[in-house]
Amino acid sequence: MKPVATLYVRDIPSELYDRLKQWAKESKRSVNAEVVALLEEEAERRDERAGWFQDLLEFRKTHTLPREDVDMMIQAIRDHRDGRDR
Repeated sequence: MKPVATLYVRDIPSELYDRLKQWAKESKRSVNAEVVALLEEEAERRDERAGWFQDLLEFRKTHTLPREDVDMMIQAIRDHRDGRDR
């Protein structure tokens, strides 16, 4: 059996700890097991997304857009981000 590390987390806001306890209860797990599950899920999510920027650069090599289209898309993203598209 592989040795496992111990992680201590301090200064968790009580509201967050209450949420963790609720999630653990809903999942029928201990708080510790719930935290480990959350960390595993987040690690997997980050691993899946890790290469997105490299993928984007590869995509740009084969797909070019006119500058006006790029500017329009950038503005649309900014408008959405800033809530001006609603």
